[in-house]
Amino acid sequence: MPSPLQIVATSVFALGLASIAVAQHGPAKVAAQDSIPAKKIAPAAAPAEKAGQEERMKLLRIGDQAPMPHLAEILKGDTDFEAFPEGRVTVMEFWATWCGPCRAGMPHISELQQKHADRGLTIIGVTREKPEVVREFLAKPEWDEKTRYTMALDDESRTNNAYMRAARQTGIPCAFVVDQEGRVAWIGHPMRMDEPLAKIIDGKWDVAKARKDFDEAEKSKQIMRQVSMSMRESRQSGDYTDTLKTLDRAMQQLPDNSDLEMMKFRLLVGPVDDESGYELGWKLLKANRHDSMMLNSMAWYVLDDPAVRNRDLEFAMSVAKAANEAAGGNNAAILDTLARAYFEKGDIGSAVKYQKKAVDKADDRMREEMTKVLELYRDAASRQPA
Repeated sequence: MPSPLQIVATSVFALGLASIAVAQHGPAKVAAQDSIPAKKIAPAAAPAEKAGQEERMKLLRIGDQAPMPHLAEILKGDTDFEAFPEGRVTVMEFWATWCGPCRAGMPHISELQQKHADRGLTIIGVTREKPEVVREFLAKPEWDEKTRYTMALDDESRTNNAYMRAARQTGIPCAFVVDQEGRVAWIGHPMRMDEPLAKIIDGKWDVAKARKDFDEAEKSKQIMRQVSMSMRESRQSGDYTDTLKTLDRAMQQLPDNSDLEMMKFRLLVGPVDDESGYELGWKLLKANRHDSMMLNSMAWYVLDDPAVRNRDLEFAMSVAKAANEAAGGNNAAILDTLARAYFEKGDIGSAVKYQKKAVDKADDRMREEMTKVLELYRDAASRQPA
């Protein structure tokens, strides 16, 4: 006779547990998309050609003298701008009309311009799109109102190349703050510019420290890009040998990067199907008992991901319990994971108990799906022998 677990297992998945996995139980550190590739669609250069291009182009770093902008036309704002004014701060912000995050950040950039205008700040939004496209965009009352700062057209991508390409920045929007001495003092997303911009204007910004921090961050990004490229190749070939070697090298270079450890754990437990994956998982549990979201991600991956063929339910239960403890029993997604662990272990009563808690803690976005799962667990409980 089928067990209660077998009776409802198919129904649980049919109801969409997999579909809510990303929303509720995704990777421990998933940032909302706040920037997008600077080019929509473009043929990639061959690796050797691309490496040669980057090698010939001098790397632009924080602390370097800012390149002179080459602007084809200033459409609104400081139409007299030609060079960085001595003793004043300028922001070069790269954007495009088709870039959603760019458009979303425009009101905030306008607020920064207004806030610091009396201190001599000039913010220049630079796009390399066709003039007619940008003019049409800025002619709309909505975007004219939201762009209360200088808007300019790049001159045949010369400014983009001098800043974005030279600094190895591939996503927009991206801002470069040029200080009173004409140096690049900060590079990053304009929505994270408030604090450094204020300190730069006040003359309290440590450029040397910013350079060191930026270089370290760029080194990490480069290493992570190498891992991502190797991962893509392995997914296509089905052979993860080189990716595991790349991950091990990356972990030596970035010993405190938990994302790399999680990637290796997922690879070993999932597509590689190596028992050492759970050995690493237990180590991660021991070292990260405070990180509820990381632990929850590990537990859900073992319980739910199709790539995992050997589901160690004892491990999943231990990690799910630790995640719930770290969260103080107040996180709906983590309670949902713990309920699932009990369900998979055959303890339907505990599954119902914790799924009810999950529903009680859930927001409107998650409550409906979690309630459906709760009803399935209750149905399974009612089918158990007395």
